Amino acid sequence: MKILAVSGSPRMEKRSSTLKLVKAVAENTGCEYDLVSLAGKKFTGCIGCGACFDDNICKVKDDLAPLRDKIVEADAYILGGCNFYSTLNANMHAFLERWYQFRHRENDVLWGKPAVTVAVAGLHSAPVAEVLKQFCLYNFIQVTDSVEGLGAANCYYCGHGETCKVGGVYGAHGEGFKITDENIPCVSKDAACMEKARQAGKNLGQILKNGHDRAKATQEVREEMAAMGKRLTEAH
Repeated sequence: MKILAVSGSPRMEKRSSTLKLVKAVAENTGCEYDLVSLAGKKFTGCIGCGACFDDNICKVKDDLAPLRDKIVEADAYILGGCNFYSTLNANMHAFLERWYQFRHRENDVLWGKPAVTVAVAGLHSAPVAEVLKQFCLYNFIQVTDSVEGLGAANCYYCGHGETCKVGGVYGAHGEGFKITDENIPCVSKDAACMEKARQAGKNLGQILKNGHDRAKATQEVREEMAAMGKRLTEAH
């Protein structure tokens, strides 16, 4: 069993709480995994060209193309993103948009596979977790756990965080706060969050080792999507 673990954060590992959490989940699965950071990679979101309709293969040539086989061959996913402007950051959103190439003519290459989502924010992680789950649902991927954590806004590193009155640091701590290595938020400093990541990884590993029933999982996701659609219809 092999897991594809993706950190959609544009930050490198030293400053990326998203990558740290994704890695913690993967390391605790007890399964072989491939850890991919999207930091530094160049690709667009789906351009809606329709060239994938016949064979379920995206024809856009960029840094996402070499990842296609990894997506197809994985038995499970760990998908991590961070909060930019109260939604999933653009790099991870673009990456998941391109999974549209797998959807056509009832292509079931992703159906029923389990996934753990990882959402990180300076303040609110829930919007990111929701978008990640929606992408999974659209591809009939079953989310088994969601790990959410608080990381550091760029204001902690910009050089003006202590005095900029519209920044996240000033908003959270007020005037006179001094930024130090010790008080910069990071998920690695949050024991409860890291334990949640470890447990999510162990759970994902057990699901795979116990013989995951993709057909059953696919049906459960279909039912969840149907219930979601009914709620939306009733709301309008």
